[in-house]
Amino acid sequence: MKKHLKKLSQLAVMGTALVTLSGCSLFGEKVTIEPASVGKVLTKNGFKDGTYGPSRFRLDPCLMYCDRLITLDASDQPRFEKFQLFMPKDQLSMNFDLRMTVSVDMDKIDDIYNRVPAEKGRIDILKVYQTYAQPIIRDVARQIMAEYSINEVASSRERISTELQNAIASALTDTPLKLKRLGLADVQFPDIITKAKEQAAERREQIERERAQFEIQKITQERELAQAKMQRAIDREKAEATKEVNEILSTSVTDKYLSYRALEVLEKMAESENKVFVPVEALGTVGLQQALFAEQTKKTSKQSAN
Repeated sequence: MKKHLKKLSQLAVMGTALVTLSGCSLFGEKVTIEPASVGKVLTKNGFKDGTYGPSRFRLDPCLMYCDRLITLDASDQPRFEKFQLFMPKDQLSMNFDLRMTVSVDMDKIDDIYNRVPAEKGRIDILKVYQTYAQPIIRDVARQIMAEYSINEVASSRERISTELQNAIASALTDTPLKLKRLGLADVQFPDIITKAKEQAAERREQIERERAQFEIQKITQERELAQAKMQRAIDREKAEATKEVNEILSTSVTDKYLSYRALEVLEKMAESENKVFVPVEALGTVGLQQALFAEQTKKTSKQSAN
């Protein structure tokens, strides 16, 4: 009995080894579909209907012809295209990039599996992009950009980006890829255009400086004018005041008033010890003036001797 069981065990081991060596599996191969990927099972008669999302499972058991899992990257793909385009309106060449995000159209997965060959059980999404999307994107972008001048591109980049996105998205509707977003980027204008823009910017800056200087001069001159007007008003008021005083004096100072003031002076002089009485009429004579000068000289000499 023991010999019989041992023989059966040996036969089972040999059978398992033969199955393994022939590439077949009685329990089905374990397979995995990574996140952001899809998979289809390839049988000897073609792909099974339907797709599998991220998961782990076993393929059907097989003896001679075993199924295989073919996966495809279904994640959003960032792509960019570089262009050097001759601009007909300017007769100049301009460089620019298109940066975009594309993804697989899940309703057209079967088109990819039926037309793009897999390598080592996986379809390269870059090959899908290069086959279906890249030629269309480059052709549509060239057609649209060639309609604009370089100055229009510089001043309307956002609007042109929107136009490109709409046109390319529409052109890709018949392909298994779809466009999610697109933008015009890294625009490099010809040197002659760049220098012209720099010179224009310098001119604008110079104009702004001159305008600012003019405003400063204007304010300064307005201040000086206001000060001059104020000074003239002050001088005019002073002149009018002086005129009024003179008019008052001319009408109020009479001969009688002057005689009265002379008597007041004589009264004050009479109260002083150092006094000499001289008739008022003689004050203007030359002889009295010489006498007064001689008297004053004597007093000065005595004070110096003492």
